[in-house]
Amino acid sequence: MVSIAVFTALIIIGGLISVYIPFTHISLSFQTVFVIMAGILLGGRDGALASLVYLAMGLLGLPVFTKGGGLGYVMMPSFGYLIGFPIGAFVAGALCSRLKTPTRGKVFLCGMIGMAPVYIVGITYQVLILYYYTGIGWAAAIGVLPTMAVLLLKDSVLCGFVAILYPSLRRVMRSRAVDKRKNTTAFKMSEPD
Repeated sequence: MVSIAVFTALIIIGGLISVYIPFTHISLSFQTVFVIMAGILLGGRDGALASLVYLAMGLLGLPVFTKGGGLGYVMMPSFGYLIGFPIGAFVAGALCSRLKTPTRGKVFLCGMIGMAPVYIVGITYQVLILYYYTGIGWAAAIGVLPTMAVLLLKDSVLCGFVAILYPSLRRVMRSRAVDKRKNTTAFKMSEPD
């Protein structure tokens, strides 16, 4: 539970750190890398749960999304990426947990495959919202797609950093889990009958 909460907080912080790209409708944020990292380090189920908690908080009105929060955010073109977060975390985590020898290259590949559902759902949702909700033409809606290359490049670089840091991060996560088990066992042994 604590690890899920920590990654939910990291996803929130990653979304609040954003850089606007001039002449586009795109802001570069760092939440996607924390979504994929949650899946890789916590496993598919718990990584997806961290993303779902983030989504629930934002839809309930807490200003955790890049541009605020609330149910109205569903009509934002970028909301599709948020829908893709739990799927991406689950995919990356499920793939990474099946690795017998998780090398940095394999972890990077799992992260990039996990990014695929985020982009597929996000781009599809974005084009549909731009066309149906804002009323711009198909050509204009599809015209925003080349700017996605910038996002993909950013996320590729960040997935590379996750892969490089993976062995160290995994050791820390495992040592904390072992410490927690030892403390729980010691507590049970010291309880009076």
